[in-house]
Amino acid sequence: MMQAMLQKYNKGFESFHEELIFKFSLILLVLDGSTGWGLDVFMRIICALMLAFSHFGKNKILWLIISLGLLFFNSQQFYILDNHKILFVYWVLLITFYLWTDKELKYLRSNSKILIGLVMFFAVLQKVINEFTSPGFMHGRFLFDERFMLVTHFLIETPYEVLANNRNSIGVLNILPVDNSFVTLSSTPFMGRVLYAFQLFGLAFEGLVASLFLFSKNDSIIKDIVLLLFCLGTYFIFPVIGFSSILLILGIAQSSRKMRKFYILTFILLQFIIVPWQEIIFYIQNAI
Repeated sequence: MMQAMLQKYNKGFESFHEELIFKFSLILLVLDGSTGWGLDVFMRIICALMLAFSHFGKNKILWLIISLGLLFFNSQQFYILDNHKILFVYWVLLITFYLWTDKELKYLRSNSKILIGLVMFFAVLQKVINEFTSPGFMHGRFLFDERFMLVTHFLIETPYEVLANNRNSIGVLNILPVDNSFVTLSSTPFMGRVLYAFQLFGLAFEGLVASLFLFSKNDSIIKDIVLLLFCLGTYFIFPVIGFSSILLILGIAQSSRKMRKFYILTFILLQFIIVPWQEIIFYIQNAI
């Protein structure tokens, strides 16, 4: 009976582009679509089966169940969710609405384009409101965050020992039971200027992405080139694989056939950001 009901709500893929959108979305659901072990186990099983048995990849009932599951479980942890998981809920709801209202593929294309533009616009707005344009906003993070310490070491030639001491000092500060405790982080004026320039350039580039996706034509390749450059230039330094993956899936959804292959190639390349490149280069340099 269950199988008959699922078959009733099955829909075949109408084009390779549509199949690509659905399969990449299912892949991200398997890898990083939910929060909490309960929903995570369910997503891994159901979405992996939808990928394995591709005739269920566009099933209305299954996508509705996925949407309701994401809404219910993620709403319980809304204030601690990663931003990309909130964005992915919007995307899954959009896919589900597309299926149940029998829209044409241009509905997904136009809405994914708008979604990218709005996400980037509000990212810029949030940074401006929180004084991201002020000097020093990123400075401290690059001085002690282990994800960026070696970038700082290589680009600005700050001794690694200084950065390691900064990290250890912050670690001690976090466990001190004394109010108003503080530590002094070691840096240089040159480093501050370089990071401030990088900070402003990144904000301007993010704003450019937002503007192009909100106001350019659907078939414009300039917006795609700028987004691809943004993803490659940003996420190899800030290794946030979840957000980069959903941005590229949205990019695939709205792109023309000419640009689609570049999004897929970039998606593949960005999987390598989980490799500890900084540590590998550092050890090679010190072994020579």
